[in-house]
Amino acid sequence: MLVLLKPGTETSTKEALLQLSAMAKDEVSEIIQVLELAESLQEAKQALLDDMLLEGNCFSVSIRENFQFVVAGVLGQSADENVLLIEVKLYL
Repeated sequence: MLVLLKPGTETSTKEALLQLSAMAKDEVSEIIQVLELAESLQEAKQALLDDMLLEGNCFSVSIRENFQFVVAGVLGQSADENVLLIEVKLYL
């Protein structure tokens, strides 16, 4: 699937990414790779297991520090079958 930043969230997503640790940034990159390689949101959910909440065409994936503390989330929705719109929210 094609993964794009949700219109209007480009600045806040970039600011959130700047504040994340290197480990958390790597996790965001891995999540985006899974989304890009998946043929559907259901397939992405199977790969991301409990970290991904899926409700209809909307989803969220938790970014954790030290496997415990949720520091950010990748939030998104499917625009159509092949396009996902995402944003990164900071929870610090």
